Amino acid sequence: MRGHQLGWLRNLPIPEYQLGFLLAGLGLHLWGESRAVFDVGIIGVALGVVLIGIGIVVSIMSALSFGDETMASPDTLRTSGPYRFTRNPMYLSWLLATLGLGLFLGSWWLIAASGAAGAVTQLLVISAEEQFLTHKFGSRYENYRNQTPRWIWPL
Repeated sequence: MRGHQLGWLRNLPIPEYQLGFLLAGLGLHLWGESRAVFDVGIIGVALGVVLIGIGIVVSIMSALSFGDETMASPDTLRTSGPYRFTRNPMYLSWLLATLGLGLFLGSWWLIAASGAAGAVTQLLVISAEEQFLTHKFGSRYENYRNQTPRWIWPL
């Protein structure tokens, strides 16, 4: 298989800080003195699997929407596909996957890791990206920003 056929994979990797929170939560879950687990039940396991699946699908759809472009420096403003529903589908997808893993394993540590990663994303990462996109795409991005929530919910 040629490299250009898998070029969309460069847009797929999990952001480093989110990976750090995921690994820290998983490590604390597996090796922590207090495992901080709860009884999940079949509904929690099913919900966890669904959230993990949604996270993976949204992440792949988001990466594919960039084609040969690099997500870090896009030439085109994305407003279709998963970007119709949220301005940040990649961040959302990894948060859902981490939260889903926490529910699947019944791990308070992974649920907390998901919340911490979401807070860092909300407070530190997205504002810088929004400034970059406003500078690069101007009023087109402002219109998109006014019409599409940052996450799925308005924040």
